Amino acid sequence: MFTDFESCPRCQGSVTIRTVDGQWRPYCPQCRLIIQLGPKLVATVLIGDPSSLLMVQRSYGVEKGLWALPGGYVEQGEVVEEAAAREALEETGIEVTITGLVGLFSAAGRPIVVAAYGAKAVGGALTTESWEIDGAGYYSVDNLPPLAFPQDHRIIARWVEMQERRG
Repeated sequence: MFTDFESCPRCQGSVTIRTVDGQWRPYCPQCRLIIQLGPKLVATVLIGDPSSLLMVQRSYGVEKGLWALPGGYVEQGEVVEEAAAREALEETGIEVTITGLVGLFSAAGRPIVVAAYGAKAVGGALTTESWEIDGAGYYSVDNLPPLAFPQDHRIIARWVEMQERRG
C-alpha cells in the first residue's frame, strides 16, 4: 500500500513508515511530512429494476470473468454523479440520468469507497466494446451471475429495498 511513496513528494527524501494516531503512515524524516492516504472513490450505477438489472462482466484483474455493476474510479475534480453516468456510458453504451443516491459503501481494510446511484436509461444502445468488459446483460436480482465485489450484494440489496419502498 505504501510503495506509491518511495520518495517524499515535498523534498524527495526517503520515505519510511511511522505510526501516527494509531495508523501506519508514510513519513519523511527529512522534512517531517506525514503523507495522508485517502480512500479511492468509485461511482457505480444500478440501471433497470429488480427483475432486470444491468450487469457487466469484467475483462481484467483478479475479478476477470466475474460480474459487477457498471462503474469505475472518479477522476480528481469530477462530479461524482457525472462520473457514474460517464462510466455507465463507457462500459455499456447506455446513456443514463442519475435518479438518486443509493448509498456510500465501504469495508474494513479496503481502500475503496463506492458511491452507488440509481439510474434511468435515456439513450444509447447496449454494447460490449469497452476494453474493461467482456459482456453485459440484464439479470434478475434473484438470479445474478457470480459477482466480482462482495459489496455489490449490499448495494443491490439496498437498492431493491429502496425500489420496494417507492412502490
